[in-house]
Amino acid sequence: MTLTVSTDLTVNTVRTQVEEKLQDKQKALRDSIEKGEPKIFGVAQIIIGLLIISYSIPLLSTKTTMIINFGVPWWSGLMFVISGAAGIVLEKYATLKAVSVCLAVSAVAIIISVIALIMYYADIAFNVATKCHMGSRMKCDYQNYVTHFSTGLKTTISMVSMVQTVISTAFTVILYNQRRNFTGYATVTE
Repeated sequence: MTLTVSTDLTVNTVRTQVEEKLQDKQKALRDSIEKGEPKIFGVAQIIIGLLIISYSIPLLSTKTTMIINFGVPWWSGLMFVISGAAGIVLEKYATLKAVSVCLAVSAVAIIISVIALIMYYADIAFNVATKCHMGSRMKCDYQNYVTHFSTGLKTTISMVSMVQTVISTAFTVILYNQRRNFTGYATVTE
């Protein structure tokens, strides 16, 4: 900001070219983020996180396995909800600092999603469905149905987690590109 004093002692402020360019870049960052629609990514992540948590509730009635012992569906689902909330907040507060925070949360969500996927598939591999042992009524025993149900549910949850990984990766790439394009124009007040 440049100050000019006229002969009648009035002080005028004039914006410098650097300030105008900085304000233009900040407006471009906000427009660019709004065009990327972080709210859509955020809502999708929240819905997927809640889906994973709700789909995992029936697993509590089956045999306790590694997935249940470590609470994988709950901490992964909660992380997806947090990541989605960060995306929604980014829509409202489109600053470079908010982009950086949302980028970090999304990157953590990707890491947690990959860890959860590995744990789901390891659990499915270690806890295979039992064979059908015909009972007196020519039906399989209860354990056969429970293990098939559990395996199917874990497979479904892992597929939803894969979708979450793809969404988080796409959102992280978009945020990284936005941050990289506007890093040179950060202000001290951000």
